[in-house]
Amino acid sequence: MRHGTLYAMFSRKIPLPLLSILFLLHGCSDDQQTETQVEQKQATHQEIPVAPPTQKPVQTTTRGSDITFEIEEFDFGTIWDHESMTAVYPFTNTGTQTLVITRMKAGCGCTTPVADKTVIQPGESGTITVTFDPRGKQRKQDKKITIYTNSPVNSEKALWIRSTVKPYIEVDNKFLMLNEMKMGEPESIEFNIYPSDPNYKIQSITGVGKHGQYVSAKEIEVPDGAPRRIRINVAPNKPWGAFHSQVLIQGVGKMPDGSDTNHTLTIFANGKTFGKIRASNHIMSIGTLPPGAAYNKKIKIFREDGDQFEVLNTSVTQPTVAGMNAVAIPEIDGSYSIIVSGTLPATHTGPINAQIVVQTDVPGEEVLSFRAAGVVPKRN
Repeated sequence: MRHGTLYAMFSRKIPLPLLSILFLLHGCSDDQQTETQVEQKQATHQEIPVAPPTQKPVQTTTRGSDITFEIEEFDFGTIWDHESMTAVYPFTNTGTQTLVITRMKAGCGCTTPVADKTVIQPGESGTITVTFDPRGKQRKQDKKITIYTNSPVNSEKALWIRSTVKPYIEVDNKFLMLNEMKMGEPESIEFNIYPSDPNYKIQSITGVGKHGQYVSAKEIEVPDGAPRRIRINVAPNKPWGAFHSQVLIQGVGKMPDGSDTNHTLTIFANGKTFGKIRASNHIMSIGTLPPGAAYNKKIKIFREDGDQFEVLNTSVTQPTVAGMNAVAIPEIDGSYSIIVSGTLPATHTGPINAQIVVQTDVPGEEVLSFRAAGVVPKRN
C-alpha cells in the first residue's frame, strides 16, 4: 500500500503529529526487514568449509556372494622392458554370503596374480596384486587376468594391465632365421643393437636353449658412426634336424636419470640342419584338430646324392597324447615316408607334442629326430 493512500485514510481521524510518527515507524520497519533479508541471502552464499570425503563402506546388496573391484584396469603408461611393474586391485565381497576365489588365470606367463586372501566374508575386503614382467616385450601390451569366484552374479571378472614397453636395447629383429645349415660346416649370422645408453657395456654373451651349446657370439668391430654389431657362430657339430637356440646378452648401462641398470637382451636364432639325408620338412605338423580326431601325417626323407640307405627303426618319444605311432615306409625311388598316425583322446585339449626318432645306417646320421606338433583348441 502506498504512503499517499495510507495518509488519505487516516488523516481524518488521527492527529497530524501522531500520523507522522506512524509513517516514520512504518518506514523504519520496512528498511529493517529488507536489511535482514539481504544479510540472510549474503549468509546463504558464503562458502562453508567441507570436510574431506571419506570412503563409504560398500553396501552388501547381492543375495549370495559377489565381488566388486574398486578398479578393474591399470595403465602403466610407457615402461622399460627390464623393469617389472606391480598393480594392486582392491575388492570387496558385496554379497550376503562367503565369497571364495577359486582360481586366477593370467593371459600369459609374463603376468602373475596373487590374492591376499581367497575366502572373504560379506562386507570384507581384500586385494589382488598383479606383477607384469615386460622382458622380451615391446610396443603396446594389453594383458588380461581372469578371476574365478563362487559368485552367482560375477563368477568371472576380468582385470586388465596395459602398458607401452620401450626396449632398453633396440634391435632390427629379435628372431633370426639361420640359413639352411649343413652338418659338419660352421654357420654364422650378424645383427645390430642400439642401446639407449651409448656407453652400454656388454659383460657376457651366452648360448642357451635346446641347442644353445652349439652357439657362441661376440661383438665385432664396426666403422665409426655405424651401429654396434653382434655375430653369432654355430658350431660344425650341430645335430641333424630343427635347430633352436637363444643368445643372452648381459650388460650394464645408465638410465636417462643417471642411475645404473643391469640389462639382459634375448635373441632367438633358429633354423634347420641337414647332412647326406634331407627331409621334405624338418617339423611334422599335426595341425589343429578337435578332440577324438584321427590323424595321419607324412614326411619324406631321402639322400640328395641318390645313394641307397636304410631306415632301421622308428619310435615316438615324449608324447603328450597317448596312441601316437610312427612307421617308415620304403618308396620305389629309394626314399622313405615317415608316417605318424593315431587317434586323439576324446578328453584331450591343448598342445600335441612328440619327438619322432628315426634310426638309419648312414654314418654320422644314425639318429634323426623330428618334432611332431599340433593343438586341440580348448572349448569355451
